[in-house]
Amino acid sequence: MRCRALSGCGSESSPTYHLTSPFSTGSLIPPSTSVPLPLFSVDENAQHQDAKDSSKNSFSCVNLQSSSINSSEKFLRLKILSVLSPHAISCRNSYSAIKDLVLKYLSESTEDYVVSSLNSFVEGESADRYSINFLKLVGFPSFAGSPFQRCLRHPNISPLLGVINASGYDYLLHPKASFTLENILHFSPNCLRSDWQIRFLIYQMFSALTYIHDLGIPHGNLCPSSILLSDSLWVWLSLADMSIMKHRISENGQISSLSDPNHHINCFSCQAIHSNAQLSAPINWHSIFLKWWKGELSNYEYLLVLNKLAGRRWGDHTFHTVMPWVIDFTIKPDEKSDFGWRDLKKSKWRLAKGDEQLDFTYSTSEIPHHVSDECLSELAVCSYKARRLPLNILRSAVRSVYEPNEYPSNMQRLYQWTPDESIPEFYSDPRIFSSIHSEMSDLAVPSWSSSPEEFIFEHRKALESDHVSSQLHHWIDITFGYKLSGEASIEAKNVMLPVADISVPRSMGRRQLFTRPHPMRRNVKYRSDYTSRNKANYNLTASEFLENLEEAISFCDSARHLNPVYSYDKNLLGKFRVLDFPQGIHLNVDNGKSNGDDNADDKAIFNNVYWNMDYLEAAGSSSVSFPFGLGHLLVFLEGDDNGSTSFQELLRWRHLSSPSRGYSEDLAGDVFSIGCIMAELYLRKPLFDPVSLCEYKENGVLPGSMQELPPCVAVLVEAAIQRDWKSRPAAKCFLESPYFSASIRGVYLFLAPLQLLSRPGSRLRYAARLAIEGALKAMGTYAAEMCASYCLPLIMSAISDFEAEPALCLLKEFLKCLDTWAIRELLLPTIQKILHASEYSHLKVSILQESFVRDLWKQLGKQAYLESFHPLVISNLCNSHDKVSVSVASVVLIGSSEELGIPITIHQTLLPVIYCFGKGLSADGIDTLVRVGGLLGKNFIVRQLLPLIRNLILTCVDASYASKPEPMRSWIGLALIDSFSFLDGLVSLLPSEIILRELVQEQTCLHVKVLMQTNLDLPVLQATASALIAFCQRIGSESTASFIVPQLKAIFDALAFSQPPTSEVGSNGKSMKVSTSKSEEKFQIGSRMDLVLFLYPSLACLIGIERLRQCCSTWFLLEQILNRDHNWQSTTPLNCFSTGSDGQFRSRKEFSVAQI
Repeated sequence: MRCRALSGCGSESSPTYHLTSPFSTGSLIPPSTSVPLPLFSVDENAQHQDAKDSSKNSFSCVNLQSSSINSSEKFLRLKILSVLSPHAISCRNSYSAIKDLVLKYLSESTEDYVVSSLNSFVEGESADRYSINFLKLVGFPSFAGSPFQRCLRHPNISPLLGVINASGYDYLLHPKASFTLENILHFSPNCLRSDWQIRFLIYQMFSALTYIHDLGIPHGNLCPSSILLSDSLWVWLSLADMSIMKHRISENGQISSLSDPNHHINCFSCQAIHSNAQLSAPINWHSIFLKWWKGELSNYEYLLVLNKLAGRRWGDHTFHTVMPWVIDFTIKPDEKSDFGWRDLKKSKWRLAKGDEQLDFTYSTSEIPHHVSDECLSELAVCSYKARRLPLNILRSAVRSVYEPNEYPSNMQRLYQWTPDESIPEFYSDPRIFSSIHSEMSDLAVPSWSSSPEEFIFEHRKALESDHVSSQLHHWIDITFGYKLSGEASIEAKNVMLPVADISVPRSMGRRQLFTRPHPMRRNVKYRSDYTSRNKANYNLTASEFLENLEEAISFCDSARHLNPVYSYDKNLLGKFRVLDFPQGIHLNVDNGKSNGDDNADDKAIFNNVYWNMDYLEAAGSSSVSFPFGLGHLLVFLEGDDNGSTSFQELLRWRHLSSPSRGYSEDLAGDVFSIGCIMAELYLRKPLFDPVSLCEYKENGVLPGSMQELPPCVAVLVEAAIQRDWKSRPAAKCFLESPYFSASIRGVYLFLAPLQLLSRPGSRLRYAARLAIEGALKAMGTYAAEMCASYCLPLIMSAISDFEAEPALCLLKEFLKCLDTWAIRELLLPTIQKILHASEYSHLKVSILQESFVRDLWKQLGKQAYLESFHPLVISNLCNSHDKVSVSVASVVLIGSSEELGIPITIHQTLLPVIYCFGKGLSADGIDTLVRVGGLLGKNFIVRQLLPLIRNLILTCVDASYASKPEPMRSWIGLALIDSFSFLDGLVSLLPSEIILRELVQEQTCLHVKVLMQTNLDLPVLQATASALIAFCQRIGSESTASFIVPQLKAIFDALAFSQPPTSEVGSNGKSMKVSTSKSEEKFQIGSRMDLVLFLYPSLACLIGIERLRQCCSTWFLLEQILNRDHNWQSTTPLNCFSTGSDGQFRSRKEFSVAQI
């Protein structure tokens, strides 16, 4: 049977789902909104489909060959899956079935019933079997004697969404983990910042292992790549990597690979060579290197192996397999000539940028470096493959605006354009030249090649040439070897820009494979047909041969870490014990074939072995009276923050430890694997390689690196890797060892329910309830800090009002339990993200409540509060679009002003808010300034605020004279409106004598000064006029007549002798009669002449018409204008047209940027 590709309807809106080969993990790429999903189909002749970056996928799918195994083996697999992941669903290959599986997962309700049961339990309701069984599952001692049913998934076992049955294969669909432990060890080991975190990871591994071993199930393939990690580094043991899922079990209990030597992929050799079927297994690099060195393996194949060791992933555009460019495409490659060949002693980045530019970058950068990007970036990969990728990927990775003509049109232009290296497709796959986009032309091959097929042949031939073979080791040194670090990287101008934060987990990066120069390949020449291994050896003297051989062997010895070994005997898999079926799993298999149907066994299994979740949920949810309560949980949620372990205690544990009943060699093999992983977590390198393991097995000599382990760790590792499997303690024994402190156990028991596939609100409610009851306090400061990284994402997800209450409670509990450093580094970033959100949320409003702010201030201290939290309060006051957030932010700022003191209040509160004048500041923002001024007293207003606002108004007036672009003019106008609104609020707090002294006497009134400007927009003048009338009412008629009206004389004279605009008579383009009934309506001036109507009647109302006429020599002309344009007469009832019944101007709310 041929290996089959799993494909869907490949299109821009419906991305392709791809599986490269059997028994491997392929990438399932979901659409952005998860549905609809493409229908899975199986195609015997399916070609390789280009897949989107696998690191961004949400799901993975593993296919298990079923046609070549018998029904009992298949049944055993399904039986194991049903026990380890009871919520999974088995179904036939159909669109609706897969859609239902994915929708259920995305709804986050797969295991919601378990968390709901736990919530009921901790809230004092009667316990049911779900809560009791789960608490026993994760190791709560109080529940050890409770009846246990296998109807729940262990939180450290990777969840399985479903088993999809297709012709010849069974597909396992499961969520894709963010990282593997291998990723962490290779690319970001510093994210495991403390010994406590390493112990916590190991504890989770042993917890999962204890569970599956209690069921009599070995994993059989434990290694860093089979240990999955979430974003918060929670551990999942991979079901898909279990030996039972990858191998066939013979009658005598031995294993054999399911791979059939007759299986092949009907595609180009690059895919066949790099398929996960051949490279997912541990690679014997020592053997592969010697084959390449002797000429028995091609350059292409050897480079693929190095890519695999470096963690590069075919199809992952962010970390794609890399190959060197070997020619520049100007002429046909010819080994007899030096022209047209690329210099492999320099990186492509160096060739493209030039030594001068790299030297300048290195010498002037804050962090010295030559290379600022990967040797193969996502941009380059997607540009290379642009003809084959959907447009949505090109828009995401290359450019948001799709321009087909901007992509290089031929190979020479592509080579000159890119500073990055090449990809394997240019050496193996002619389809990469053919465009699937009608508007993008095919990628043109060089003139010396007649077709893509011929180009691939010649290009691959160049890669395998003697010219390249004699130089390739230099390129390996630069890309994978010793020239990635130290003085060698400086000399090669290959110093990489380091990552910004080494504590952040990463799944990709530069991995340095070698620390010594890579040996040059022996003189072996490949003929023109690169697929055949015809070679010609060049004679070497005996001494030269021995010298080269010694160099190669020494190099191999220095790179033994590339052959890690995690299994004591990888050919061992003991027979499984007979498993009792948990309730809810039904069996009715007829081994006889019916009606000549060859697939009768398969049909019988899939039709009769199924997960009856209705039965399981009914059984689990039945209320049972158990003598357990919340107190039984809290008593074990305790911690000792020192986390220290007595060496003597561990020695005593080692002496007393022994295998458990039913222990077998295959279970002990898992313990050996965990011991190797435990050592690697501390050593940052593998404990065993084939050579050291062989020496250990034969002579009992432990690797020298054991001496580098901490003594307490060495005790556990030695116990786990005992040569006699019967001497290795059981996983449960390790789990109960004193190596794991009380704080580790407490944190695990607290966090385990939060890792279930349940809605965030349900998990948040559970965590908040335990925290309120004192769980975090009981565990101690350090344990609470470890819990924070798992709980804070749940708080961030609290959107609804229902979720806001437990989220706030959990925040408050963390605030009580964490130290200052943890609050700043962990809690504060979460609070900042919540407050940064522009939309309304009940949680944001709750955080801005004064009680929470005071608690935060108390924990952080004044300086940290001012630096990290106070600016966010101001931001919500000035920029938030919902009034509730603005109001609570206003209360916080007003309440904090007295405690902060005058200097800090000015610089940290008032000035930042004033800087928002003209930028959409709400009326509540200005009211906050006024209330702060009132709180700090009259002297503060007079000495600090009035000079500040006067300078701001005068600055805006001066700026209005200059020629400014429209956005700047709009800001000036709005800033003046906000300034007068603020000034009016301050004036209302001061007695009239102070107002006269500070704003009127011995200087021009600010309002009048602005009204005198002829270059300001009309809404600004109207707002200023309204503010002036309110100001006059505040100082009274006598002061108005004495100080204000004389200053207005120049304005009235200018208006009296100005000509009316030809396009409009009044402000509304027609005659307007002002009456009492209309005086309360909004009035918008249409020209500068309308200021007469705005000011004259209002002043006449305030100081009297006769007195106004005495002060204004042009009164007759002004009244004529009012009579002519607005039918106003001196006998008309006098009303203040621009004020409301309360006498306060309300102009500010009537204007906007659009009006100005």
